[in-house]
Amino acid sequence: MKKIGILLLFVLIAAFAYSQSTTYDDLLDNFVSKTELKNASIGLYAENLNTGKIVFNYNSNVSLVPASVFKILPTSIALELFGPEHKFKTELAYSGSIASDGTLNGNLYIIGYGDPCLGSSNYTNHYGDLISDWVNKVKSIGIKKINGDIIADASYFDRINIPDTWIWEDLANYYGNPGSSLNYMDNLYYVHFQTGNSDRSPTKITKIEPNDLNLNIDNKVLSSSTTWDESFIFFGDGKNDRIIRGTLPWKKGDFSIKGSIPDPETYLCNVFSNTLKTAGILISGDCKIAFDVVDENRKVFHTAYSPELLKITETTNLKSFNLYAEMLSFHIAKKIGKPYKEAVLSHLYSKGIDTDGLNIEDACGLSHFNSITPKQMTQWLKYLREKSPYKDEFFSTLPVAGTSGTLSRYCIGTKAQKRLHAKSGSMTRVRAYGGYILNSDGDEIVFCFIANNYSCNNYGMRQIFESLFIKIAEISEKQY
Repeated sequence: MKKIGILLLFVLIAAFAYSQSTTYDDLLDNFVSKTELKNASIGLYAENLNTGKIVFNYNSNVSLVPASVFKILPTSIALELFGPEHKFKTELAYSGSIASDGTLNGNLYIIGYGDPCLGSSNYTNHYGDLISDWVNKVKSIGIKKINGDIIADASYFDRINIPDTWIWEDLANYYGNPGSSLNYMDNLYYVHFQTGNSDRSPTKITKIEPNDLNLNIDNKVLSSSTTWDESFIFFGDGKNDRIIRGTLPWKKGDFSIKGSIPDPETYLCNVFSNTLKTAGILISGDCKIAFDVVDENRKVFHTAYSPELLKITETTNLKSFNLYAEMLSFHIAKKIGKPYKEAVLSHLYSKGIDTDGLNIEDACGLSHFNSITPKQMTQWLKYLREKSPYKDEFFSTLPVAGTSGTLSRYCIGTKAQKRLHAKSGSMTRVRAYGGYILNSDGDEIVFCFIANNYSCNNYGMRQIFESLFIKIAEISEKQY
């Protein structure tokens, strides 16, 4: 028994010594040899910020599709251009004059300046009951009747078109909304389903929120034994027609999916107009939308401000919110005076980042035509951590493994928990990460890892990356 005990001790010591001697090269060799990556395009680049050592450098100059890791660009650049305390505004104004009897002989305006999150449920405490507050502001200046129109002025960014390279499958879903100068409630609506009790059984739509969108929905969704949402909303023949296809988990009394509100500025105008009428304010005219600059003298009587930009960038990165990223891109373009693509390229170049191979089709990463090299993104993240005037603020917006955002279920109970701060990205056959992780010595590793066209499903690829993060967190460079 004594000999067996001694032998077991030696085995444990040897295993411990082996685990302690694992190198970054070992991790890389193990990663690239995965059968799931046999036909994939993968790129990894990482540097130790404490020692300056390059710890991963594999296909680091290959341009790859980054998915939502691309959101690092608009969120960080917006912070640098506007500062973390910046707020976006929306104004209420009127033209003409208010008569002694309370009649506005003119038009009432909602003037949008691109607040990404006006009336958002993400900031309920900030906005409160926005529309009721606006109605009270109208009453407070003595308006009792409007002899004119309610006009939603969305001319600040003109009409925003859907990017040409977004795919049809995405466009009507909540993540396929390009935004407006006048967004409202995140431009979202919810479709609630009751699913069946067997595989491939039909589903039933129980309600739509909000319930005044006048959508005509053709429900072709079936129940499934899978546990996740595999449904997609498509545009139909008419403007308000939608078709929903795919599957939802079976045996659910209430399962909701999200769609993109068509023409959010029109919906906002209608809600405001109807609430004014309910409050007893008569309106002779109609709801109208202005995308061209309004040539009319107007008096602003109320200004609503968004939360601070830092909070918006935090939500953008933690929840991977496409709408906010897209809206930030329009503000960046307007600030620099160039289209977003050119604005980003010039900003990165001014900070010493090589932009060769960086292709920009949108800000949120939804387009499969976006591409960036792992080295480019890592060098930008390195700049953000070491030289940006808002390095701490940007770092605070990133999801944390096992704690927050899209990484809240990652690395739980491992050494990587709370030591990995990163933006994740995923689409069909795309999985990517960019951020920072502490190794066992407490050294900070900045990195960008991207995989395209792997053979496993997205969850399988996530597990492969998660294992890599755990092993990085366990490495001690002092052992070799």
